[in-house]
Amino acid sequence: MVQAHRIKAIALVGCTAVGKSDTAIKLAKCYGGDIIGADSMQIYRGFDIGTGKLTPAECDGVVHKMIDIADGDADFSVGEYVKIAKAEIENTHNAGKLPIIVGGTGLYVYSLFSGCNFGDAPKDNNVRACLKLIAHFFGSKVLHCMLGEIDSASASKISANDCKRVVRALEIFCLRGETKSDVIALDKPYDDLTIVLTLPRDMLYDKINKRVHRMFEYGLIDEVKSLLQYKNCSSMQALGYKQIAADINAPRETLEQITAQKTRNYAKRQMTYFNNMKLNKVFIDARDFDAVKNTVAQFLEK
Repeated sequence: MVQAHRIKAIALVGCTAVGKSDTAIKLAKCYGGDIIGADSMQIYRGFDIGTGKLTPAECDGVVHKMIDIADGDADFSVGEYVKIAKAEIENTHNAGKLPIIVGGTGLYVYSLFSGCNFGDAPKDNNVRACLKLIAHFFGSKVLHCMLGEIDSASASKISANDCKRVVRALEIFCLRGETKSDVIALDKPYDDLTIVLTLPRDMLYDKINKRVHRMFEYGLIDEVKSLLQYKNCSSMQALGYKQIAADINAPRETLEQITAQKTRNYAKRQMTYFNNMKLNKVFIDARDFDAVKNTVAQFLEK
């Protein structure tokens, strides 16, 4: 239910290369909005070509926030994202502009709109290290089974292979004595609408292939070489960066093919996440801007 006292916010999400940036800029110009990034890799400074950051000219005068806010060696959490993004949404709203959250990291958008923020939950490096040792020697599935015994609700939502999130959920329980699912904030902070942009699969894959080729043409390999000091950091897990860093001397054609394949696989996982994401959402063909515009207009008029 839309409540008048709440901030209204729009999220524009979709698979990589579907056309989120172009649509978001058009939308911002129509409704006087600022764009607030929801991309887990565009937050890193220097990771430009491979993450698809827009140039100032491409931004076309529209303000973009949550870009280049962390160094490549930062361990940036979902909780930290939510904390900063909430402040940016409030600032945008107070300036009389529409907050438009844009990106392909569904977990960021879900955590922001659902109220699931664990940024203030305690952390302990020793506890985390012990849990990681268990995963190292016995496997991440053992940790996931532990979580299932303690917090079955969280375990059902986290993959057994997602060691980072399993460790965090167990860490919260160890330090608070409460399960992650018990401490989730249930009050939704915004009146929100999430628009999931879609394209036919063959068209999306063609756009992905062309986008990856363009990134290599623009110098992605050289960019990765300049960032190798972050090889063992989370930032280097970004598509393209990880593949190039793992075999920096491989032929360009090989690296490009691998990156394109991994990106197509990632797009499949993104759409699965968006399909299952429990938010107020609609699916709209990325080619139909009029439908996007009209959907936003109806939402804002409520």
